[in-house]
Amino acid sequence: MQMKVGSMLVMQRIITEAQLEEALKNQVIFGGKIGTNLIELGYLTADRLSEFLSKNKGVPSVTSQELQDIPPQVIALIPAEIVKKHQIIPISLEKKRLTVAMADPADLAIIDKLAFITGLYINPVVIPEILLITSMERYYKIKRATRYIAISKDMRRDPRDADNREINEIPAPKQQEKQQEVPHEEEFIEIPEFDGFDKVDIPDAPEPEQLAPEKLFPEKPAPTQEEIVAEYNLTDMCNGLANATSREMIGEALMEYLRRRHFRTALFLPKEPTLTGWLAAEESGYVDKFGEVRIDMAAPSSFLQVIESKSFCMGQLHSPTDLTAASAMGANDNPAILLPIILMNRVVAILCVVDSLEKLTRSLNELQKISQKCAMAFEILIMRNKIQMV
Repeated sequence: MQMKVGSMLVMQRIITEAQLEEALKNQVIFGGKIGTNLIELGYLTADRLSEFLSKNKGVPSVTSQELQDIPPQVIALIPAEIVKKHQIIPISLEKKRLTVAMADPADLAIIDKLAFITGLYINPVVIPEILLITSMERYYKIKRATRYIAISKDMRRDPRDADNREINEIPAPKQQEKQQEVPHEEEFIEIPEFDGFDKVDIPDAPEPEQLAPEKLFPEKPAPTQEEIVAEYNLTDMCNGLANATSREMIGEALMEYLRRRHFRTALFLPKEPTLTGWLAAEESGYVDKFGEVRIDMAAPSSFLQVIESKSFCMGQLHSPTDLTAASAMGANDNPAILLPIILMNRVVAILCVVDSLEKLTRSLNELQKISQKCAMAFEILIMRNKIQMV
């Protein structure tokens, strides 16, 4: 098995085991590559990570300085859709040699494809995830996820230097040609021992032509609300959480269960002073672009109360922060219950369920258990990622 980047960084004493473990926890909650999380936590700079990746992959790297002023004619050589699909950025052109920064510079299939598209010899260099994301946004208008907006603004600390200086964020260009737009837990029921099927005589079925068309192809009745709810039950959700191999699978397991039972359900990620949307859903499906929601938390706020007390909060949402969050998930005037998802004594996510006060009260015990199960799923995922580190 190939050694992971985090393990190599520890082995080369660039970071410590404790720093890697913290980055793994951060990665499970917020996503992104391990290097991106180390940058966010202040244990690496993007340029230091570039230097490390270059040494270990055996290819040149690109620095944030080299990404400042890429010529428009170089950017025009590769279409935005190719850049987005293959996670690349053209850097410079010298005669017939095009230097391309790639997330995976060892991918020969992509290199061959770029050579065919451009008619040029491709010189691959390695680039950290966060520098690639910000470059794609600057030069190709490929919008970066909310996750990476916060990270790029926090890349401040270099553990090797005494001073904390802001680095690596690629500023907007001065002039740039227009580019392409690119219920409570289920009780166990004792099942009697199986003694075999009873033998019954089955009469001969009538010939098909003797049956009326409506009997041959009976119309299937529309499912009842109870049948819709039963399609994804508590056991399904628990299995989904236990078998989740990514944070997305954890979120989806919760949403699939809760959206069938409550008016609105959402997961928020609190990173003070900002509350970020993760997933939101109703019975008919998921709320579009909820992951782009960013709310500045200001006291008084039920969300801040949950973070500080590490306990649930239930009732009508009144404060500006709470009302903005409710509006983002499409539930303005309904009562809600906010439940903390706690990992390592830290509120890493907040589960928001909106419904009638009577239904929320009846569901409180179950929802508290669900939030605890979600925290356990995160812990399992962290342990799985640590086990896979070689």
